[in-house]
Amino acid sequence: MHKRRQAEMLGGEAAKQDDGEQTSEELADVITSRKLREGLDLIEAAVHVPTPSAAWFDQQIASAKLQRKSKLMRDLVILWISAMLSFYVLYLTVTAQPVAFLSIQAAAILVPLAWLILRKQVDSHDTN
Repeated sequence: MHKRRQAEMLGGEAAKQDDGEQTSEELADVITSRKLREGLDLIEAAVHVPTPSAAWFDQQIASAKLQRKSKLMRDLVILWISAMLSFYVLYLTVTAQPVAFLSIQAAAILVPLAWLILRKQVDSHDTN
């Protein structure tokens, strides 16, 4: 039985030998391998890694669904607001109200510039 175990640990090389004897290097490898496996088994027995409960996984799934739902709502609100603004600009263009149209053009230039300047200030504070 002992020789069979050694043969299994060597990957069948000892079983292939005709005379059934193993070299001292093979025996040393088997002994080292066995000691390593026993040591690893001891470590596995000593260190307990708990797996989360099913309730924790359910909570994570519910949280992810809630985040996805809120992101979807935010995206839909942004879509609706941008569509309404686009239709409003189209209406102002068609009805030829130049004051309102020019104010929207000015806002379209100033708002992105203000956003870029504020973002650059926030980024510079983050790096300091």
